[in-house]
Amino acid sequence: MNKIIPVTIEYISSSRTIEILNLVSVEESKHVYVYNYEGKHFRVFESLVDLIQFFEIGKEPIASFETESDLKEYLDKLPIGDWKRPLNLKLNYLYRDGANYKQFGSVVFANSNFFTLRKASEKLRKKLISNEFFVPEDCGLPRLQYHPFDPEIDHDYHEFENFEWTVVEVTDSRKVEEFLEEVKRKDEV
Repeated sequence: MNKIIPVTIEYISSSRTIEILNLVSVEESKHVYVYNYEGKHFRVFESLVDLIQFFEIGKEPIASFETESDLKEYLDKLPIGDWKRPLNLKLNYLYRDGANYKQFGSVVFANSNFFTLRKASEKLRKKLISNEFFVPEDCGLPRLQYHPFDPEIDHDYHEFENFEWTVVEVTDSRKVEEFLEEVKRKDEV
């Protein structure tokens, strides 16, 4: 987890700022530049040159967020040494049988479009039964029932737990946005 140390804030106007932050991990540190547009949109740049090019020619930031909490979560986990590589998203889910025994699993998706944890969770929850339950085979995910099927306590439904940032290599060939598009709404199945 990175420590985020504010270096300076430059006011472009009363509601637009450029913040220079120092991200510090155990052995490394890195400056990042955040353009805060009216507290509604935060764009992250690797260098001052990239930030200037954003204003002059519209160069895209390496990441952008709609809330400060999403920005902070991202900066906390950002690998400083491998700066330009986007963080992957890890989908955590579980199977809970009728006797309340749990089996946990996860799948890691590439996140080249910088989906935030909140945005990915909201998009997925809209498609799940009661915003939490799904049948993994319908989503192209592995089942987590490792014990022989017992019709007295077993069923097909798994529970979505959350998404988290990770630097772990992808375990599913789809990008997170492809996965989210492929998941059928609960009333479409």
